[in-house]
Amino acid sequence: MSIKKKLRLVELYAGTGRAFEPFRSWRNVELALLADNSFYASQTYKHNFPKAPYVNADLNKFSSQELQRQAGGRVDILIGCPPCQGFSDGGSRDPYDARNAHITRFMSYVRDLQPMAVALENVPLAASSGRFAKVTQGLEKCGYSWSATIANSVLWGSCQSRQRLILVAIKKNIAREVKIPRPQFGGGTYYSYSLGRTCGLSEDTVGLLGITPATQRVARLMPEYTLESWGKKRIPTVRDVFAGLPKIDSREGKKLGHYSWNHSPEVLRRMASVPEGARWTGGKRYYSQAYGRLHGDGFSRTITTYFNNAGSGRFWHPSENRAISLREAARIQGFPDGFTFLENDTKNCRLVGNALDSALSNLSYRIIRENIE
Repeated sequence: MSIKKKLRLVELYAGTGRAFEPFRSWRNVELALLADNSFYASQTYKHNFPKAPYVNADLNKFSSQELQRQAGGRVDILIGCPPCQGFSDGGSRDPYDARNAHITRFMSYVRDLQPMAVALENVPLAASSGRFAKVTQGLEKCGYSWSATIANSVLWGSCQSRQRLILVAIKKNIAREVKIPRPQFGGGTYYSYSLGRTCGLSEDTVGLLGITPATQRVARLMPEYTLESWGKKRIPTVRDVFAGLPKIDSREGKKLGHYSWNHSPEVLRRMASVPEGARWTGGKRYYSQAYGRLHGDGFSRTITTYFNNAGSGRFWHPSENRAISLREAARIQGFPDGFTFLENDTKNCRLVGNALDSALSNLSYRIIRENIE
């Protein structure tokens, strides 16, 4: 397709704008609008990009006409990551959670605005919901070709084994078929938390990638199945991603948001007893990754909004007695060191944990660009 004018992009549920980020490298695209209900997210984003068009809005009440007006006219590319808590494996899985409605709300914007290309991201279990079925049916009625997969960010070049539903749709007059490319990463050996040693993906696919049984079931129902398909490129490890950071709590470190959290003496004693890649198992039963220490030669598990809480997951530094810092978590998610955060620590954890892994935003970007350019 020959592009004669700038393609105007809108990101909904934008947070820190991570889904838009790879589109910066495409000179034929301009950012028309970011929209999110979080004032702190918009403050943080505009601290980094002062001229960015960002509106705070409750998208359940924000009409398509108002969105188009705020965006300054035509919307060519619409991308978004609606709230996932009601579908999440780690959440309530409540089909009546009011936040679930945002997926079909997103589809209403697609129907009204008729963009050339659409990208939607959510947690895997959203794909098994009736709301997702309504989205795909709606796309077909509106004249889109679409495809979807459950992607593991590790297989796309991240050190984080984060599973996400990725859907991309293109108008049929532009692309008769949308294909998800095969992953290019997966060569080499890595530390398996389940086996307690290094191995290749083929030896411990489920353990290394952190795939839950529910995710496996949903993934096999998608048009594209990628969880057991990988390439030869070496996956970056936790050690690779943390390399080059200044000393924790140093002046240079604090400028990056690389500072330690306040842990209780009891938690620090627990940490001191746990070697690299292992986890504390004392006291009552916790889920399999709680109170876990990362391994430098392994992958991170999903970064949540509570990574600063030492007991909420496998978030302990590989060798130091502390949870990973804000900057370490941000690096895992793919934030560049040049992206700075404001001073409210807890809110920053939410921004990072809710962000889209850059490896997955690059995947959606790649599919859209290859079909439109």
